[in-house]
Amino acid sequence: MRGLMVLLLSLATMVLTLASASEGKTTTHIGSRTPPAEAGCWRSGEFLTDEGRLLGVYRCPAA
Repeated sequence: MRGLMVLLLSLATMVLTLASASEGKTTTHIGSRTPPAEAGCWRSGEFLTDEGRLLGVYRCPAA
């Protein structure tokens, strides 16, 4: 019974790892400049610094 539980937990861990790896490979970029259109990025939010500067948060497909 103990061996079966170890096997099931191992399989569940493997499935979760594979699912999260193939979910969507993107990189996150934070800055005041907009990435070039060729990069295929989309704006996913904004970030306000302590100095009051508004920075854009962009998600780009991983190369």
